[in-house]
Amino acid sequence: MLPENTANASASPYHMHLSALARTLGNFLYRYGSEVQLHEAMARVLTEAGHTFVREQILDAKNRADFWFPESRLVIEVKVDGTLAEALRQCGRYQNLPVVNGVLLASTQRWASMPLTERPAWGGKPFHMIRLGRQAL
Repeated sequence: MLPENTANASASPYHMHLSALARTLGNFLYRYGSEVQLHEAMARVLTEAGHTFVREQILDAKNRADFWFPESRLVIEVKVDGTLAEALRQCGRYQNLPVVNGVLLASTQRWASMPLTERPAWGGKPFHMIRLGRQAL
C-alpha cells in the first residue's frame, strides 16, 4: 500500500505529464495477441522514452495499476476489451484514491477515440483517454 499524497500542487504539471505520456504512446502501432503482450510493448516504448514506472503496482487492497509513475503518482490503465462504462468505473476508483494524481486510459477499443460528452469531475484530477493503434500480426 502506498502513502497518501499530501502535496497541494496544482493539477497542471500532472495534466502536462499525462499529455506527454499520451503523445508518446499514441505515436506507435502495437503488435500483440494478448493484453500482457500489449503491456510489454507499451513498457518498451515508455522505457525508451525515458519514463520511470512500475508495472502492476498495488495501490490498495482493491486496486492495482497497470502502469504507475511514482514521481508524479499517475496511472495508466490499459483496456483491450470491455465497455467504456466499465473502463471509466475502474479509472474512477483510481481517481478517488488520495495517492493518485491523474489517470490515462489507453485502449485499443473504438470507444477510446471518441470524445467524452460528459467528463467525470474526479475532484479536478486530470484524465486523458487515447486509442492505441494496432499493427497487423
